Amino acid sequence: MLCLLALLLGLPILTQAQEQDPLQSQTQIQAQPEAQTQTSTKQSTQEVQSQQHDKKAQNAAAEQDAPPRPTVAPARAISLAPHITEILFAAGAQDHLIAVDSSSDYPPAAKDLPRVGDALRVNPERLLELKPDQVWAWQANQIGPELQHQLQQTQISLIFAAPEKLDDIPAFVRLAGDSLDTADVAVPIAALLDNQIAALRHNSRLGETVSVFLEIGSEPLYTLARDPLIQDVLNTCKAQNIYAHHAAVAPTISLEDVLHKRPQVVIMAYRDPAQLRARHLFWEKHLGLSPHALLNLNPDALYRPGPRLIEATRELCEQLDRYRAQIS
Repeated sequence: MLCLLALLLGLPILTQAQEQDPLQSQTQIQAQPEAQTQTSTKQSTQEVQSQQHDKKAQNAAAEQDAPPRPTVAPARAISLAPHITEILFAAGAQDHLIAVDSSSDYPPAAKDLPRVGDALRVNPERLLELKPDQVWAWQANQIGPELQHQLQQTQISLIFAAPEKLDDIPAFVRLAGDSLDTADVAVPIAALLDNQIAALRHNSRLGETVSVFLEIGSEPLYTLARDPLIQDVLNTCKAQNIYAHHAAVAPTISLEDVLHKRPQVVIMAYRDPAQLRARHLFWEKHLGLSPHALLNLNPDALYRPGPRLIEATRELCEQLDRYRAQIS
């Protein structure tokens, strides 16, 4: 569980208006002389315009006489996970962020924000000193019951953001917009993400489902198994995780077991070209896989459940489609 936490956090909502019967209206118009109808319509328009003008004048006078509205300070938020920081930035709420966890490094502007601890250890004194209105966390065990109790006592909102499917990501962007009064930015961004996800799912993939092994660590060898979000990503790309039914979320596994299951594709996420090359050679030797069966993605984009995961899903689908084309 600790290795999964480190991976995902970036560590090594009538009244009906009455309608005139259209048939009755048409009969009345036909019974009236044309000139009378035009005069009546003109008078009606003038009356409406006069009423609108009077209403605007009344509203302007009321606003002028009303006492000045008190200035409401913007809500102050703290993010305790890199993917949450990315969600808040996507929602246009970056000016509300007063601190983040030590692993929040995207977008680049996040690096300039104060830190309140890392993925496993939150500094409660520092967090409370900053007097946030909202604290956004990944899971309850990230901050513990004592800090949760302190937040409740000080009336600081605690919001958990743990996406379990791709559609949850734009949903959390909307929630951030609603919570931090940035809906004018969040709503269109969330709609864009919704459209991108829909396009991925409606694009029927060519060929059969591909069996894949997700390598998230090599020494020791371990993988992501029973993770609903990654499973949604793979389903979207018409791929099947060979460890989807494993009892653990991020199990350590043996090379022999991987060789026995014989995945068609290995999905990796390495930044270092030398390390990636070494892993290519390793799997070419042990599984006899060709280079187009060895895929690599940005680890932060793939394993942080934020907006960039949608783009990473598109890239993964494209790479798997190229693999299918090679073997067809």
